[in-house]
Amino acid sequence: MNDREESSTKRSVIAAGLLAIALLATCGGPPDPRTDDVPTKGHVLILADEDLRVLVEAERFMFESIYDKATLDIRYLPEAQLLKEMLNDSVRCTIMTTRPGGEQDTYFIRRSVKAHTVPIAVDGIAVLVNKDVKLAALSPGAVVEALSTPGAFSYKGWELPEEDRPLAAPRAWFVSAGSGVARYLVDSLFGTTGQQKIMAMTVDSLPALVERIEQDPLAIGFVSFAAISDLDNPHMKALRGRVKLLPISATDTSAAVLPSQSTLADGSYPLRRPVFMVLAEGKSGLGTGFVSFVANHKGQRIILKHGLAPNKVPPREIEVVAQ
Repeated sequence: MNDREESSTKRSVIAAGLLAIALLATCGGPPDPRTDDVPTKGHVLILADEDLRVLVEAERFMFESIYDKATLDIRYLPEAQLLKEMLNDSVRCTIMTTRPGGEQDTYFIRRSVKAHTVPIAVDGIAVLVNKDVKLAALSPGAVVEALSTPGAFSYKGWELPEEDRPLAAPRAWFVSAGSGVARYLVDSLFGTTGQQKIMAMTVDSLPALVERIEQDPLAIGFVSFAAISDLDNPHMKALRGRVKLLPISATDTSAAVLPSQSTLADGSYPLRRPVFMVLAEGKSGLGTGFVSFVANHKGQRIILKHGLAPNKVPPREIEVVAQ
């Protein structure tokens, strides 16, 4: 082989190598976990109502422990902000306590994406007061009065020690201004009256609300039961021990009941709301895998342990030992 032929051969080998590298980069490179995800592996962005943080974190921990190549990027927001932020192409799963509405449906139609709404649990709205308040229960009518006309709220049954009995009226408090708890109470209690606004104060966290109630016997706190439902959680148990949880009656004449797993499941507690996972991905990706996990027996068992009512009661596992 002469020098010219040898040089030509080297150039051909180099060109072939460069072509192979280019093809590897475009076709056979490492998968992108954000776009090449599958139900048990990859990276996915999820939005969740901040009221459900403790429950969702328990689900995330178990899912990622089982599937160690899965990364769930979960961002917690108040409901009002969550409904806006979910209108984003990068969001493929949303965990919320209301079904998507007209604006969300229009967005999904424009994207040509079929959004699947999967019920996973039943939450409730807990009503918290100062431990010195001797009020035994509240009716829906009393809740409406407290939320809409606090200056005229009836003192009937609102008993405090005589020396501590103030002149002002009780006032409602919520965690965050965009709370889904407030939206639920408006939708469920004011639906036939035309009342669209409630008169209330807000704080920025559940511990701050508990502290406010401890210091102010006129404060009435409305919170997600999911935030205080797990009595196996020492932090939740300690928060509940600092305030009084009020029973609520379904009507002005019926017996009042406390929120619990059983009263949420059988419907006897009136201030209850569903929890949904909204899946909006056009393939079977990691969002699909997480929704399937939470909606089936392992995820439902976590909800059961958390003190909420699961959408499906997971089967009991009984081991039979031969004697």
